[in-house]
Amino acid sequence: MSADLTSAEYAGRRRILVMDDDERERQETARVLGEAGYAVDTAATKADVVTLLARHGYDLVLADLNMPELNGPAFYELLKESGRIAPVIFRIQRGYTPQYANFLMRLAAPVLMKPAPAADLCVAVERQLPPSPAAPKAASSLAS
Repeated sequence: MSADLTSAEYAGRRRILVMDDDERERQETARVLGEAGYAVDTAATKADVVTLLARHGYDLVLADLNMPELNGPAFYELLKESGRIAPVIFRIQRGYTPQYANFLMRLAAPVLMKPAPAADLCVAVERQLPPSPAAPKAASSLAS
């Protein structure tokens, strides 16, 4: 579990939770998103996810669809129970079962194949993030 930055360092940055049982995939995703300016926490286990959801609100979650302890449907239920609903991008390495296909279609959840090129990852994240509260002010200040 990673949350290396202090609260002050996270201030004003969009916070993303990356959950994946593959350490290399988790760390590379966190690196790319961190370099893109996001505050990133990582989770490798269900216990990590539960702890982080209790501590923080997230603007977005990148979730491995098929983690051993916490598959996509189970994670989505956990997220709802936590009361900290956030947009989710599910990630898969290979094809998925009809059960997962039905789950993803019911949610209309975006899916990103792993590993994704850094540019594709960043575009997918930007598409799913809710509008930043700071965005309208920045746009209006440019217009004046």
